[in-house]
Amino acid sequence: MIATGLTFLLGFFAAMLPALLVAPVIWRRAKRLARREFEATIPSSVNEIRASFDHVRAEAALQSRQREMDALAMRDKAALERADAGRVARENAELRAHRRGLAETVAQQESDLKELAAALASREEEYGRLESQLRETQLDLERSTDEMDDLAARFRELTQIAEERKIDTLTLDSKLERVSDDLRSAERREGEKASAVERLRGELNTLEGRLHREKVASRKLEEKVIRLTARLADQEEQVSAHGPRPTGLLPDENMIEQDVPDVPMDGREPSVTDEPETRKAAVPPSKPTIGQSVRDALDLPEHPLGEEHLEEADLRQRISDIAARVVHLTAKAEGTGSPIDTILEEAEKAPSSSSDPEAKQVTLADRVRRLRDNETAGGRATG
Repeated sequence: MIATGLTFLLGFFAAMLPALLVAPVIWRRAKRLARREFEATIPSSVNEIRASFDHVRAEAALQSRQREMDALAMRDKAALERADAGRVARENAELRAHRRGLAETVAQQESDLKELAAALASREEEYGRLESQLRETQLDLERSTDEMDDLAARFRELTQIAEERKIDTLTLDSKLERVSDDLRSAERREGEKASAVERLRGELNTLEGRLHREKVASRKLEEKVIRLTARLADQEEQVSAHGPRPTGLLPDENMIEQDVPDVPMDGREPSVTDEPETRKAAVPPSKPTIGQSVRDALDLPEHPLGEEHLEEADLRQRISDIAARVVHLTAKAEGTGSPIDTILEEAEKAPSSSSDPEAKQVTLADRVRRLRDNETAGGRATG
């Protein structure tokens, strides 16, 4: 038994040896064939992919066409069957209709009887309902009549109120027209004031130009007076050292002292009314003033402001008036809260140093306040 087993094992191993020797070759051959089959079934280029898509589309179109043909055949067959079924159904329907007609005739007669009975009952119910509605309608009519009376009275009251409102509206319209007229007149006055301001600005520019020329002339006079004073001091030193002073070049000191104006030290200006007469009475008419002597010696124009017979006091008054007008226009341009208003209020509250009203001097603040009072009085007269 062992020998038989060993013989079978030897035969098995003898058979397995060539199988193991041939198996790798067969395996490689199978792999190569499988790879070729895979490469043959799977497209490897764009053209092959497109060809496979076209093949699939063609197969799908063929199958779709076959299905359409089968559907047409089935449709024709179904149509024939439906025709047969329709014919049978029509015959059955005719029979059923005939039977139904008979049944309907019987039912119609029964229903007519029932409808007549129901109609009679409904008419009786409707008659009772109409009677109740008639009573309710009469009550509603009475209430509506009362409401109409109330509405008519309310309408009359509203009509009276509307008439009163109409009268009030007409009154307000007339007031509005008057206010509009007042507004237009105020706008016209504002335009006139604006034109007056523009005119005053032009005059101010002219006066500023003249004031600038006067200041330039005054500076020139001051410089030349300083030079003449220095020369006079030198000549006095020479006279005190060598003898009497030469005459004819400049006026003497008494004339200078008589002609130099007395300017107050507190910043106040001289009186407007009394100073020209006082100066005319103090200066002899036969002697020339220091201003004339200086103008003759320095070849300066006689009237720097371009006006004839303008004395030095008048010149100071004119310059003070110009300065007051400039300050007034500046405060008006700055509006409320201007520092100039504060200064004027403080100057008005400050007590006067002189108790004599004739000796009281007109200051720049007084001139500005006078201009404001004149403008306010002119605006009231225009309004």
